[in-house]
Amino acid sequence: MNAARFYGGKDIRLETLPQPTPEADQVLVQVKATGICGSDLHGFHFQPKQPLPPRTSGHELTGQIISIGQQVTKHRIGDRVVVEPTVPCNNCPECFNGNYNICSKLVHIGGSVFSGGFAEFMVAPEDNVYTLPDNVSFEAGALTEVYAVAVHALSMVPVQPGDQVAVIGSGPVGLTIAQMAQLAGAKSVAVLGKPDAPLHLAENMIGAIPINVDTTDGVDAVKKWTDGRGANVVFEAVGGLAPTLQQATEIAAKRGRICMVGGHSAPISLDTRYARSRELSVTWSFCYGRRDGRKEFQIAIDLLAAGKLDPVPLITHRFPLAKIRQAFAVAAGREKYGSVKVLVLPDDSSAES
Repeated sequence: MNAARFYGGKDIRLETLPQPTPEADQVLVQVKATGICGSDLHGFHFQPKQPLPPRTSGHELTGQIISIGQQVTKHRIGDRVVVEPTVPCNNCPECFNGNYNICSKLVHIGGSVFSGGFAEFMVAPEDNVYTLPDNVSFEAGALTEVYAVAVHALSMVPVQPGDQVAVIGSGPVGLTIAQMAQLAGAKSVAVLGKPDAPLHLAENMIGAIPINVDTTDGVDAVKKWTDGRGANVVFEAVGGLAPTLQQATEIAAKRGRICMVGGHSAPISLDTRYARSRELSVTWSFCYGRRDGRKEFQIAIDLLAAGKLDPVPLITHRFPLAKIRQAFAVAAGREKYGSVKVLVLPDDSSAES
């Protein structure tokens, strides 16, 4: 089979590998669509001095089961599925409590243990495979993982009806959180980010207030939008090296609630004046787990199937597996290409937009 192998940074090679064979509790999936995540781009931007041990990335994926292990009972050959990429140990206090997203032995599909979806085929544990409803396309289903992140963020810091919600970050995670906040009953939602293309997308999709932080002072814009009070809830969805925690405290209302969703790659500093004097609450959110006994990944699928969330406008580009290097370049070049979510379609050589 054809598979993209990642050696670090921009060193991505298309190689021919043996088709994997599922173990007793695994299924073999023919990949239909895989999204390029912001975490994939962090690795793309970091070029090591020497090649790293190769791996096949890709953790936002859908496909069809073509083979099953002897112990598999939940799925059948031919099932349309979406794969949850987090694989916990299922044998620790965090897992027993439903908080498997913070399992100390957590591994991810698309990492060093399980190969991911930037390939024609991949294997996954049966418990990580969910039925994709017939009314959700493979492409739309590939955004399930992103929406699950948004579901968990709103589980950690709920949005109440009438809240004014600010989202820092206009990438896929920020835009899905904005959609989820509107669905939860927010009075209005503002999205702070760049460039203009995803901000206009948020405006067109849910009527969000677009704030381009390159051309507008974000703090002043939020103050104007909220009549000087600040946002009741602030979600941060940037991470990296951005000083967004400080920005979040400056735009939050008194007794405001802040949820840090983005993963920062370096220590971040904070002037605590605003946080202390306004009695702000800051919560961190990581991946997704269970809420009231239900997996948040399944909740995201249910919302997509019910038509409560529309992921299609977020998909701006599609590429075949043979052009994965170009796909990553487009995903990384948001300002140049206007990209939001870039999909790789392994079995469709005609895909390119």
